[in-house]
Amino acid sequence: MPVRPEIAESNRSERARLARLVRNLDEARLRTRLSNGWTVAGALGHLAFWDRQRLCLIRRWAAGDIRSGAYDSDVFNDAVQPLLEMIPPERLAAAVLEIAEELDSLLLELPDENISTMLSRPDAPHLDRGEHRRHHLDSIEEALAGAP
Repeated sequence: MPVRPEIAESNRSERARLARLVRNLDEARLRTRLSNGWTVAGALGHLAFWDRQRLCLIRRWAAGDIRSGAYDSDVFNDAVQPLLEMIPPERLAAAVLEIAEELDSLLLELPDENISTMLSRPDAPHLDRGEHRRHHLDSIEEALAGAP
């Protein structure tokens, strides 16, 4: 059974509204700040990410991979990677350092009770960011060593 007609119509009409809006945006309007501090472009990126996340998840479920959950990291990676490829590489390179420094500083500043509370959650964040960074840095360095 497909989605209910009212959901299909909501999706169709808001997608058409989105298309009209995007057609009329120039660079200045894309940089306009919203009341929450985001830019118009950032809000559109947010919509693109969450629609893509649902697309990846629903494709997995439709293919029988019901092990994947709504917040499965593989689903998030599949969703975000094409969007990351759209960001100028130099901006990503600068951002990765800035964000790593900010996160590492925060983890060193937080009181022990905050860390304990986080780690006791069923969805506890992986705080060893070095392990995650190491995995990707190894892959990057290996690829660069073999590059011309």
